[in-house]
Amino acid sequence: GREVIFVYSAIDDFVMANLEKFGGRALVSAEKSDIDFGSKADDEEEDAGGTGGEDSSRKTHLSEIEAAEFCAWMRQTLGERVSQCKVTNRLGTSPAIVTDNESGALRRMMRMVESTESGNPDAMKLPPQQVEINPRHPLIAGINALRESEPALAKICADQVFDNCLVAAGLLDDSRTMLPRLNDLLLSLVLNTKEKDTRGDADETKGKID
Repeated sequence: GREVIFVYSAIDDFVMANLEKFGGRALVSAEKSDIDFGSKADDEEEDAGGTGGEDSSRKTHLSEIEAAEFCAWMRQTLGERVSQCKVTNRLGTSPAIVTDNESGALRRMMRMVESTESGNPDAMKLPPQQVEINPRHPLIAGINALRESEPALAKICADQVFDNCLVAAGLLDDSRTMLPRLNDLLLSLVLNTKEKDTRGDADETKGKID
C-alpha cells in the first residue's frame, strides 16, 4: 500500500533531495534507516505460509538470536568499512542494503572535482557505512552456516555482499577491486562441484562392487 517513485537519471538525486515534497506528500528515500515500513506481521505470515514444503535440513532464514549474532560477526568482519550492522524487514529479494548513505551521483561529481583539483583520484575516501541485513534471505542464512564450517569462505562472501550493496547504491568507486574475490568465489564453486562429482563416482563404483 505504499507509492514508490523509481528514478534512473543521475540528476534525479539532486531533484528529489531538493524537492522534498510534491502534491503535499513528503518524498523520502527508501534507503533512509528511520523509515517506518509497518508491522512485521504480514512478512512473518508470508514466511510461515511459504515454508510448508521446505526441506527442514536447509534453513533459509535466521532466528532473532542468530540474526543478532550474524550482525555482530559481519560488523567485526568488515571492520572499518562499516559503522553499524542491524536487521531490517524492509528487504524482500535482496540480502542486504546500505542506508543513510550519501547520494551516489553527488559523490561521483564531488570525487571528480576533488581529483581534478588535487590530482589524487582517491582523495575522497568512502566513510563507514550502515548495513542492514535481511534475515529471511537464503544467502544470509547460508553465510551464517559457513561461519562455522568454512570461516574463510564466509568472510569472502560477506565482503562480496557488502560490495554488492555499494554497487546498488552507486558508491563503489572502482568495481575492479571485486575481481580477485569473484575469482575466489568461482574457484570455490568449481572445486566444490568437482568434489561432489568425484564423491558421486566413488559411491557409484562402490555400489557396483558390492
